Amino acid sequence: MTERRLPLAAAMALALAACGAGPAAPPAGGDDGAVAMPERALLGTAEVEASVVPTARIGEAAARQYGIDRADDRVLVLVSVRAGDTAPAVTVSGHARDLRGVRQTLDFAPVTVDGHVDHVATAHATGPDTLRLEIGVAGADGARTTLRFSREIPR
Repeated sequence: MTERRLPLAAAMALALAACGAGPAAPPAGGDDGAVAMPERALLGTAEVEASVVPTARIGEAAARQYGIDRADDRVLVLVSVRAGDTAPAVTVSGHARDLRGVRQTLDFAPVTVDGHVDHVATAHATGPDTLRLEIGVAGADGARTTLRFSREIPR
C-alpha cells in the first residue's frame, strides 16, 4: 500500500462529509462521534477492509454512487480489497446477526468508485443495537479470508 493513500475509513469519512452527510457513526462502545475504524485482514498480499455506516448518515451523492437507498433502519457494509493501487478480482459473501439473534444474508454487489471496485451490501438495523458480521472474501487465485467483527449501531 502506498504511503500517500488514505486508509478507507478516513477517505470514506472525508467523502461523506463532502457529500453533506451528518456526523459519523460512533465507534463500538463510544459516543464521541468518531468514525469506527474498519476491520482489516490480509488476502495473500492484498489488504481487505470492511466498514459499517448507517445509511441515513450518508450524503445523497454518495448513496447514489454506491447505488443504495438511505434509511433510518439500514446500514451500508462496504468491503474494499487493495493490492497496492489495484483492486484484485474477489468474491464477497457474508451475513450479519443482531442482538436478538436474527440473521441476515449480505448480498454484496461490486461498485466501481474512482476507478476501483468496492463491494457493497445493506443490512437492516435499528439502533441502538449491535451487529455481528462475518464476511468471507475469496480471490480469483483461491486465496480466502474471513472477517468476524461487531459494530454498535447508534440510535
